[in-house]
Amino acid sequence: MTGRTPSPTGQALIDTTVTRLILEIAERLETNRPDEPITTIGRHAALQATTMDPPLLRALRARVPEITGSRVRREFAAELRQIAGEA
Repeated sequence: MTGRTPSPTGQALIDTTVTRLILEIAERLETNRPDEPITTIGRHAALQATTMDPPLLRALRARVPEITGSRVRREFAAELRQIAGEA
């Protein structure tokens, strides 16, 4: 990894892809055990399961909020959908 800044076109593609990935995570959270709690480890696992591409994973980590306290998967999914809508 060289740490280069992506071109504006490349950054737009990353942003679009990250928005789509956030919506995919939200869908999985609402579909699989929506009333169960999600932890910080669960957030990390969801991000890792979504992509292993380093630039996308960094961008996902930057946009998906940390989990503090007790959260239910359905509530976290709703927050993710709101974040994706803001993009």
